[in-house]
Amino acid sequence: MWPQFRHYVGNHRIALSFAAGVLFFVFARPTAWSIGLGLPLVVAGEALRVWSSGTLEKNVAIANGGPYAYTRNPLYVGNFVIGLGFVVMGHNPWLGLAYLLLFPLIYLPTVLEEERFLRAKFGTGYERYLERVPRFFPRWGPGTDAVGHFRWGLVMFHREHRTWYGLAAAVAAVVARSGLSA
Repeated sequence: MWPQFRHYVGNHRIALSFAAGVLFFVFARPTAWSIGLGLPLVVAGEALRVWSSGTLEKNVAIANGGPYAYTRNPLYVGNFVIGLGFVVMGHNPWLGLAYLLLFPLIYLPTVLEEERFLRAKFGTGYERYLERVPRFFPRWGPGTDAVGHFRWGLVMFHREHRTWYGLAAAVAAVVARSGLSA
């Protein structure tokens, strides 16, 4: 059962995250204050995603420079920070509890599925990387000596600009929900 669940969630995390976002919107009670506190988290999370996307050459080499020297999953850490920002904007403690329960249910299977794939693709090089860099919670110093060169072309190749549009629409929806746009 677990491998099938892990595979399903790994392949449908976007749709599952979208469904969770719809539920968030239903129960959110944003205020100007909560939006002001949560928005910097959304921006910081997206900045991490941009940095990560700009240093990732997916399935070509082990990403171990830039943010990947601190955590094996900086894109997902960025997603976590973005989600936390929306939870703060939502101004409902039940949303926070639901988020802390749902995020690992969606992302842990995804991470495990990706690790399985990368172990098979990169072998012992990836195993050494696993030993030096934590899965999720970033370390204070880099776990590798790799530099990781940032390229805007990679950001666009990974279609991160679509995330910008989605985040702008989501923030606009939260502002509208708060009544501040009226």
